[in-house]
Amino acid sequence: MYNCNNNNTAFVSICKDSRFTLCHSLYLSKILTVEWLSTLNIYLIVISNPSIVNPGPENKSGSLSVYYQNVQGLIPFSYLADKNPKFDETKICELQNYIYSALPDIIVLNEIWLKPTINSSEVIPSHLYHTFRSDRSQNTHPRDCTNPKKFRENGGGVLISIKNNLSLITNEIKLKCKAEPLAVEIILEDKSKIIIVTCYRVGTLGIENANEILSALKVLTRKKSVRKLIMVGDLNLKGINWDDGVGNNNVENVLLNGFAECYLMQCLRDATHNKGGILDVVLTTSINSLENIEVHTDKLYCNSDHYPVTFDIKTKFKRIKLPKRKCYNYSKANWSALNAAFQSTSWEAIIDCMDPESAWSNFSKILYFYVDKFIPKITIKNEHKPPWFDAECYQKCKEKDKLHKKFKAAKTVSNELKFKHCRKEFKDLIKTKMRANLCDPQRNLLTKKFWSHVKSKSKSTRI
Repeated sequence: MYNCNNNNTAFVSICKDSRFTLCHSLYLSKILTVEWLSTLNIYLIVISNPSIVNPGPENKSGSLSVYYQNVQGLIPFSYLADKNPKFDETKICELQNYIYSALPDIIVLNEIWLKPTINSSEVIPSHLYHTFRSDRSQNTHPRDCTNPKKFRENGGGVLISIKNNLSLITNEIKLKCKAEPLAVEIILEDKSKIIIVTCYRVGTLGIENANEILSALKVLTRKKSVRKLIMVGDLNLKGINWDDGVGNNNVENVLLNGFAECYLMQCLRDATHNKGGILDVVLTTSINSLENIEVHTDKLYCNSDHYPVTFDIKTKFKRIKLPKRKCYNYSKANWSALNAAFQSTSWEAIIDCMDPESAWSNFSKILYFYVDKFIPKITIKNEHKPPWFDAECYQKCKEKDKLHKKFKAAKTVSNELKFKHCRKEFKDLIKTKMRANLCDPQRNLLTKKFWSHVKSKSKSTRI
């Protein structure tokens, strides 16, 4: 007899199994669809933004950091008349310590007191910066026979250094001017230009010198495609009330009127000299393009009677990422295996009956094959600091800065003595480290490290 109940039960069971299988299949299909869509989105992002797979050598940035200061001479005052003066070692150490630590994009210095016999790379590291410089000369300050003591024949001088890793074109703008302005043109990717100009003006000079400075500024403002004009420097305008736009004498009023004609506005409102007064200027035609303007009254970047000034220039540019360098790590080389490989190689058979070029090609291939096999390579980090500036120097410098800040807050005799003692210790430590770095174990008269140091501080690659 046909059993209907059993068949119904079997049919229901089959339906349940089929529904479960179908739901399970749909669930897996949904998961696979989500995963496929996620994978597809990732591929689309990668295709539309190739920098994910290949970031390239450049990074976009939005502002150029600027450090400015009147350093009041990088050589001792007693050596001003010498053709080959020595450096003020403490100032040089402090300045370079700040540069290596902060790495500002643009450095502007006034009153550098340098001579043509001094290379710019001795002050600003040439592997990091390209430096433009204008020293005092008869062209910038022609001698006045009627007033020989009008200004010092030596001293003065200005420089502008721009970092090498910026994807920018920089050119010096030659100015025929009987004053000390130095102008550098920065060309951006869209061909627009930013002009950085600095000038040191001796406070005792009169209308003639002021008109020379203003004529140079007018030439710069008339240049094509100039987006921003920024003037930074010590003009010794201590009598100007920048809020009211009124000077204390005729020269200051002439300069104020000239700045207004060039649409230059002063950005500083705090005293820039340790005796008070705004002697330095940060003038710009685009005041909204500057930010983070600060006069550092409590920091000692380079010992001077003028405070350091820092600010940022808002602009779009690219920062080039320098490649890391690889070299052989000879301390971990397998010399015995390398010598065995060389001895077991039949060099005569490799280079026999060959012309010199083919013989050298075969010889060098086998030579470097064994060298790469038995001598490991290490990646040299892109260190900015010189080898002699180690952790001990860094800690001593931090201690010196801390004591200086404490002395500025409470000017007691005790705080002053502690700061000066620490500053002397820092100077002596730097001397010791530099001397030790230039000495080789071999007792040669002139060591390899000495020549490496000379090479790094000179334009030529050979002596």
